[in-house]
Amino acid sequence: MNSNHLIGQRLRQIRKNLALSLSGLSERSGVSVGTLSQLERGLGRPSLRTIERISQALGVPPFWLLEMPDQHNPEHDQMIVRSGQGVQLTVTEPGMTKTLVTPRSFDAMQLMTVVMEPGSKSGAGFYRHEGIDVGYILSGSLNLEVDGRTHVLSAGDCFAFDSQLPHRFENRGGSRAEVLWINTKSRLNGLPPLEPAAAEPSPDPAASGEL
Repeated sequence: MNSNHLIGQRLRQIRKNLALSLSGLSERSGVSVGTLSQLERGLGRPSLRTIERISQALGVPPFWLLEMPDQHNPEHDQMIVRSGQGVQLTVTEPGMTKTLVTPRSFDAMQLMTVVMEPGSKSGAGFYRHEGIDVGYILSGSLNLEVDGRTHVLSAGDCFAFDSQLPHRFENRGGSRAEVLWINTKSRLNGLPPLEPAAAEPSPDPAASGEL
């Protein structure tokens, strides 16, 4: 079974557990009913921004839709993840791997290792979601574009930004990039509100033929 079918199965299961119809999920997420139906049947290839919007509408962290099967280990508990026991996430973009290294039950903040081969990227367009993105470049380089500004980051550099700002990233270097990446579930207390234009949801990727 491929990753698209696994994502579809999880999406359908979580939606039914919430007694939520496709039209109800569409209204919450801004993703069309047709796109949601295709995803649940394992058709199409969802982008990271689509996964973010659906998971936010369902009230679950994105890795609940992306987690690879058969990786539960009794060493995972409410506080500790042992070395080498992180959960590999399904990533739809080629050349990128993500491993969740915080406990799966702790969804307020997720720490991941992100490995990107040369030429790999987050997707064709920008995406945004609730929370805060923080990262530390362990090796290689990363081109990070946030709110219209591009930043070229190298090993030892750190970034942090409000995830509601449109963003995307890419490894344009000639070697593998490794990033320690944090996502929070919601914006931190005390942050000033974004301008209305920046907080608007991104358009449905299905309208442009992208899932």
